[in-house]
Amino acid sequence: MVKSLAISLIALIIMKNLNVSIIGLSVLTILSMGAASVATGGVELNGLYSTDFVMGLMITLTLFVAILSYLSSAKVSRKASFNLMVISISLILVMSFSVSSFFLFFFFFESVLAPLLLLIVGWGYQPERLQAGGYMVIYTVFGSLFFLWGVSELYLSGMSSSMSSVGSLVKKSAMSLWWLYILGFLIKLPMYPFHLWLPKAHVEAPVAGSMLLAGVMLKLGGYGLLRFMLVMQVSLSSVFFVLLLSVNLAGGFYAGLACVRQVDLKCLVAYSSVAHMSLVLLGVLSNTLLGVMGAIIIMVGHGLCSSGLFSYVNAIYKMSHSRLLVMNKGGLLFCPALVLMCFLLSSSNMAAPPSLNLFGEILVFGVGGWMSGAFLFILGLMSFISACFSLYLYGSCSHGKGLMHSESLNLSSLCDVFVLLSHWVPLNFLFMFMP
Repeated sequence: MVKSLAISLIALIIMKNLNVSIIGLSVLTILSMGAASVATGGVELNGLYSTDFVMGLMITLTLFVAILSYLSSAKVSRKASFNLMVISISLILVMSFSVSSFFLFFFFFESVLAPLLLLIVGWGYQPERLQAGGYMVIYTVFGSLFFLWGVSELYLSGMSSSMSSVGSLVKKSAMSLWWLYILGFLIKLPMYPFHLWLPKAHVEAPVAGSMLLAGVMLKLGGYGLLRFMLVMQVSLSSVFFVLLLSVNLAGGFYAGLACVRQVDLKCLVAYSSVAHMSLVLLGVLSNTLLGVMGAIIIMVGHGLCSSGLFSYVNAIYKMSHSRLLVMNKGGLLFCPALVLMCFLLSSSNMAAPPSLNLFGEILVFGVGGWMSGAFLFILGLMSFISACFSLYLYGSCSHGKGLMHSESLNLSSLCDVFVLLSHWVPLNFLFMFMP
């Protein structure tokens, strides 16, 4: 199944017809949905690839967001080269979620930076895109080296390179630096204070780059951390564990406060990703069934919601040619359909029912309360501030007097509304198909 997906994606690179590429990606999405529905148990293929429910879910999310990012970039320049970058990113991400070896995962984990960097530099909006790309590469490569060192150390200590290895076979001395081994995943999530590269990359990236980065690529950190913690033995009472979770939750609350004072729409959505990914880190590090389930649900929900919000920001930018909040007021006067989608996505972003974010946060909140009452209190503050910046986003763009020169605005296309609706529908109804 994975090999056929890879071969099909490689064939799409050769295709130059836009409609054929979209149809091909749509077929691949349907196939990956089938893989996600049947691969409830772990199966390893030829020692290189593995199939399970999480893998199928991540591949489905990758291809689904790739299609929507493709539709959101219909009028981009140098279309053939742009198509090559988007399909290359999708192929590498599919391979990252498919492999069963930590070493292969590291290879694809790093390889995705190349097409994403070319996407930011080649189709970015401002000259600062070179600096943003440099920040992203330096942060990610630096942290990934510790992961490579950790996997090599564990392999030399007796653990197999497979993600299904048994951690009890490894010497305890090799596991004492587990907090350093996962630094690359913490940066990719990203966790506070390793998040500084993310707002810069989002602001300078084109809409397809922002959608793929927030919707899928940040999930590489959560997925890798999930696989790595399955083979590690971590004490919940250790100093590093408590310190890591404390900094993570405090940083998530601070990122929520930073969202409320943002004046740039893209920065607001980017900082909201930092706040939500802190919940994923808490669920994965808890190493409990409910915590891991909650983290997976939040990753999928955030992938759909954040990608949709970036698509909404792009639609607003095409109308007003500005990402500033003060320049994008009065949306109800110009495009009520777009404002409706903004309200629906903002309500899902604040975990309003019946979105996937609500179910995931309920599980993570329960695990956080079981671990510590202080954690539950901070989680409550994070939930409150999440509602604040989601309402701030909706109210700032939808209400108000509007621009003085409204005749210069271009109405949002039907394609933009369709893309936003395509994000919202699975975000609020996918829970009906959860196992």
